[in-house]
Amino acid sequence: MSSPDSRPASRAFLLPLALIVAAAAFRWAKLKGYVTLEVLENFTPWMALAFTGTLVFSKRVPFILIPLLLVAIDFTATGAQVLHWEALVVYGCFAAAALLASLWRGQMGMLGSLLGVVGCSLVFYFFTNTVSWLSNPVSAYSRDLAGWLQAVTTGEPGHLPTWFFLRNSLVSDLGFSLLLLAAFNTEAAFRQQQRIPLRQPLAA
Repeated sequence: MSSPDSRPASRAFLLPLALIVAAAAFRWAKLKGYVTLEVLENFTPWMALAFTGTLVFSKRVPFILIPLLLVAIDFTATGAQVLHWEALVVYGCFAAAALLASLWRGQMGMLGSLLGVVGCSLVFYFFTNTVSWLSNPVSAYSRDLAGWLQAVTTGEPGHLPTWFFLRNSLVSDLGFSLLLLAAFNTEAAFRQQQRIPLRQPLAA
């Protein structure tokens, strides 16, 4: 019986690393207000950065690296705001997604990786909006099922509906995950290393 993680370690990391560095620089520029194009303002691939970014790296890379990178970027851009409890909840979600990805390294094909990042994005969306529902004043959301449904669909009156951010996150996370996986496989092919298959076969 072969182990589901029996694939030899690949050294195909330079192209994925370049994309992660570019995404990190983009996040910093966005937080500093340097990104003004609406299409780029709506690009939010942070769960893909945490989940798929961790997935394509070697087991020698600790899972906490990318979540810590996000904290460092936010600190340099916004200062002590990273210590706000709601921000800590967000970082905790990214760390949990990265930990999950580190446990699945070598066990997922491309389709599984994309389903994984979609699942993480959905859990992140419902969890953080539930936290917002619980923490906001009663005047914003009623403390019942109707109030929770408002928090995860239309949001507070006078603001963009929360489902708008879910749509942006899903599109961004899927798009950036595809870029990371394509970058990994492109470099792996060039180096004649094993690539991530479309579907990971079950262990014999």
